Amino acid sequence: MSNLIILLFVLSAVSIVLLRTARPDILKRVINRLLELGARRERIGPTTIRVVPHDTPYDIWLAKAKTEIPVFEGLAIGDVRSVDLQPWPAMGEGVKGLYLRFADYQITDGRIVEIQPHKETRPQRHMFEMGIYSFGGPGHTIVQQEEEPPQRIDWNHRSLFSIPLNACYQHFSDSEEPIRLLSVTSFPFVLNATNNEKFVFENPFLFTNRYNAEDDYLRRRHNVRKNLTRTNFVPDAVAYELDKQDDRGKGASHMGWVMSGNTMLNLHVSEMPAKMHKKAHRHSSDAFVLILSGEGYSVTWPDGAYYKRVRVDWHEGTLFVPPIYWYHKHLNPGSEPARYLAINAPILVQNLGLRFTDQLEVDLPEIEEEWAREIMKRAYGK
Repeated sequence: MSNLIILLFVLSAVSIVLLRTARPDILKRVINRLLELGARRERIGPTTIRVVPHDTPYDIWLAKAKTEIPVFEGLAIGDVRSVDLQPWPAMGEGVKGLYLRFADYQITDGRIVEIQPHKETRPQRHMFEMGIYSFGGPGHTIVQQEEEPPQRIDWNHRSLFSIPLNACYQHFSDSEEPIRLLSVTSFPFVLNATNNEKFVFENPFLFTNRYNAEDDYLRRRHNVRKNLTRTNFVPDAVAYELDKQDDRGKGASHMGWVMSGNTMLNLHVSEMPAKMHKKAHRHSSDAFVLILSGEGYSVTWPDGAYYKRVRVDWHEGTLFVPPIYWYHKHLNPGSEPARYLAINAPILVQNLGLRFTDQLEVDLPEIEEEWAREIMKRAYGK
């Protein structure tokens, strides 16, 4: 029985009961509520339904934030390096930026912040994790844990690092040109879990088990296992040597980093050789995908509905997300390797017992046909 038939059956039954009790006002509220719930039901498998979040603490915060800060909503930004930004006074004098709400994500969000030459952002601290990738440089970030000595993180173009949870920090430009920083954070999850902005932004608790101004904090590097390294700073994410990982596609390579004691955000880089595509997969965690090098395209679609697919053509600086539970596939028809950074939250949903992942071992015919056309177009220009 389809969802529509079930909904109509329930509405009919409820209507009969309420009409007999002569309460049309209650009937109207019930019908509106049932219609709302029906509209929020999203099929993610033959027998599995997802209820799309609605009016969460994060949704309520976002509705207000739109009146005060520049906000982008969607699935993709063509180029983080050139997208129009707006003044964001709360971030600092002269700072421009854009707050990023992608898909209907409730775990992660993003921010693009542009710092003018030899200027800085305002000092901040917060109870959510943050992974940062830099476009341009040089620049530096000062991190301080209360009375401990401040530490300086010197970064440049293509550097990657993470702010220790609830430590005070401030970004500075040492460049003659504007610098853009892309940040992905776990703010939506923390706000949804606590429903209290003061807890998020005015909390004095010190996570000394994650960061305590250790002398070797920026020099640490420990290979946990293949494809995973524990470190707190990556000077150049494009030049970083990756480990082979063929399970997602022949010739592919990958490296994940455990940074700043994070338990919410995961940061990793993957690379595809020329003329290669990775296997389509989906999962239950948000995922911000930033292209670091190469040219190609990705497709994303809901289960069983490839006709609803969204295609994103990409190059260095393109940022996009697959909606949660949607399949997504990255394809590199170009002549050079393509590398991308993904920041998502698989460990968080795994610790909550909500981790779901699925991979298509055989491509859909439509994907193979489109791939063949792309290769032909690049080979013969048609």
